[in-house]
Amino acid sequence: MTLLSVDNLSKKFDSFEAVKDLTFSVNKGDIYGFLGPNGAGKSTTLRMILGLVHPSGGTITINNNVISSKNRDYLNSIGALIENPSFYNNLTAFDNLKLFALLSKVNDSLRVNTVLEQVGLLNKSAVKVGAFSQGMKQRLGIAQAILHKPELVILDEPSNGLDPQGQADIRRLIQQINSEMGITFIISSHILMEIEKIANRMLVINNGKKIIEGNVYELMSKEKMKVRFKTSNQKKLLNLLDQQKITHFTENEFIVTSVQEEQISSMIDFIVSNDIKIDEVRQLRTLEELFLKWTE
Repeated sequence: MTLLSVDNLSKKFDSFEAVKDLTFSVNKGDIYGFLGPNGAGKSTTLRMILGLVHPSGGTITINNNVISSKNRDYLNSIGALIENPSFYNNLTAFDNLKLFALLSKVNDSLRVNTVLEQVGLLNKSAVKVGAFSQGMKQRLGIAQAILHKPELVILDEPSNGLDPQGQADIRRLIQQINSEMGITFIISSHILMEIEKIANRMLVINNGKKIIEGNVYELMSKEKMKVRFKTSNQKKLLNLLDQQKITHFTENEFIVTSVQEEQISSMIDFIVSNDIKIDEVRQLRTLEELFLKWTE
């Protein structure tokens, strides 16, 4: 079921068109990756969804309700963490969330402790935020975003400034909240690897325009990858590839082919079944190359 629909959305700043006729949809339960290079229009789009920037054209619909500057009630169903989380460093984690609860009109006195437990910070609730690491602040930011029990949470570059362990911890936290609470996420990033690891659907934009949208696994698996083979019987393998009309070229002692990722294992089996011993197999196309192909 569709939760958010964006149709022909555009935004101009004087003569500069930051977003150009952008159309996409987010389903309930998605972890939706919003991917594009810096300056692609991601943040502007998210700010329009949040009502922080007024669109120049197009419509945004949440739960079949078209949003507008006159209708702000829809914001009750959205939580957001845009850029770096900002808190009062001289207040504790609990007091910061208590303040946000009052601003959000959350009257449940136990809710602050509940969300602190959900993000793994209940044992740090009495610690002043000024002593928090960047990863802990990100967790507290997510706690703030889910405090009012939204249907949709928008996260803009949630792994920014985190080390690999911190990035993995935030991914697991998002997946846990999505699974256990049924909250839908939109995650903006310029890193394809991050989106591939966490999202089930994704949108790629560049220069304000949609490049590609769809199921992450299907988009990734249908792309051909460069695969490098090394064998002591190079001539026989070259003949076999010629017979099968498989595109290839030689690179010193290696043979490089183009093949879809899901077909690599069956191709290896086929080569071995033709009595050709493979000494080395290596996938060459990187996620960065694929991202550049989409956004070039």
